[in-house]
Amino acid sequence: MSLSHWKSWVVVPLLLCFACSPEVAPTEAEAPAVEASQSSALIVGPAGSLLTARYQHTATLLPNGKVLVVGGGTPTETASTELYDPVTATSSSGPSLSAARRSHTATQLQDGSVLIVAGIGPSGLLASVERYQPSTNTWTAAAPLPRVSYGHSATLLTDGRVLVAGGVGGVGGGTAVHVYTPATNTWVATGSLPTAMGFQSAVRLADGRVLLTGGGATTSLAQLWTPSTGAWTVVAPMNSARSDHTLHLLSSGKVLAVGSVQLSEQYDPATNLWTNTSNTAVTHFSAPSVMRPDGSILLAGGSYSNTTVELYSPTTGLWSTMGALTQSRKNHPTVALPSGRVLFLGGTGTSSSGSMVPVASIEAFDLNSTCTPTTCAAQGKNCGTISNGCGGTLTCGTCGSGQTCTNNVCGTTAPLSCTHDVCTTGGLLSTGCNACTRTVCAQDAYCCASAWDSACVREANSWCVISQPGCGVSP
Repeated sequence: MSLSHWKSWVVVPLLLCFACSPEVAPTEAEAPAVEASQSSALIVGPAGSLLTARYQHTATLLPNGKVLVVGGGTPTETASTELYDPVTATSSSGPSLSAARRSHTATQLQDGSVLIVAGIGPSGLLASVERYQPSTNTWTAAAPLPRVSYGHSATLLTDGRVLVAGGVGGVGGGTAVHVYTPATNTWVATGSLPTAMGFQSAVRLADGRVLLTGGGATTSLAQLWTPSTGAWTVVAPMNSARSDHTLHLLSSGKVLAVGSVQLSEQYDPATNLWTNTSNTAVTHFSAPSVMRPDGSILLAGGSYSNTTVELYSPTTGLWSTMGALTQSRKNHPTVALPSGRVLFLGGTGTSSSGSMVPVASIEAFDLNSTCTPTTCAAQGKNCGTISNGCGGTLTCGTCGSGQTCTNNVCGTTAPLSCTHDVCTTGGLLSTGCNACTRTVCAQDAYCCASAWDSACVREANSWCVISQPGCGVSP
């Protein structure tokens, strides 16, 4: 197998760093109301570049202030890692993983080390686990997850253990749940999920329980895990079905669900009720949101036509538009720094022909600095309009005869590639082929960028309405 499903859906997707993922419960106070005025001194602009363009990678803020960037698709899976320094806006090579992977999870443990679990490798799904120690800048092999998996969630528990739930692959697949104990380097099975979940979002509640919501082919399902019993309980469903979203624990003890749809909503564990809050200005897909130190929540981009940056105030329950990214991107890890700055690292963009490609650029959001506008030339754009990174707009020109403007770059339009059906492996397919290719490639850029491999076939079977026997592919 070459490549396929991008998600860390979870965290962000699935994502999934200490400062940007739903796995680690925030403890900061709620934020004051945020003004939507573009006259404030804000930056949404370039902040250096990764050494390697990548997506479906993870980014974790380390105790030393650097950001650990791990694996991903280039588009082929990579074992490389990087250490990005927000102070100098430069990235340096880190030690390589033992196994190349993407769509894995990264969880920062209580000692500051980072646990990388499973994912997709060059030859298929992985069970291997690796642990990064910042003090020695080294990786060590950890006990493997008892099953191969991707699309799972990994949640740090109050006692320092890690709960890995759901996902795709192996015996039990979307219902299997295991707990990892760092002190003994062991995995034990805990209560299985009543209903299979994959590519869901997870967050630890103030009382230590874990809430899982949504995922898969977009569901409103919500389930709670209790550490003392190891049992799962199905709770009130979300008001909106969603996947590829993020959960945030607010200082009130409630949980905010953000992304996939414009509506945001809060869950109250005390009453088992979801309450609608407010809408984002645009719909953000594949764009993990992150909580800043003041309790406000930021998200940006998430599609190839959306560069909007939005900020949520828990005090008012309202979203404010705060500017725009200079580079459209999705599947990008998002990291909040102690200063309040927020980093958007890599992800996927589009080429001049409209194909999805890995991105190396890094952008930063900052409310506290003087903004220096970017230029069309600096961003490599030559058509259409883009943000200048400071709340303004740049006009980059028009394309010549026979050319089209895609992602603000002039080029010829590539012909549609629909040479085989979604249940057959082969070359890349175009999102314009049918509804199923649009569904799969919205979540897994590789399938419409490089190849339609066995994981793409598996995703078509899972996410599309396909008559039996469907796309039967063994994990």
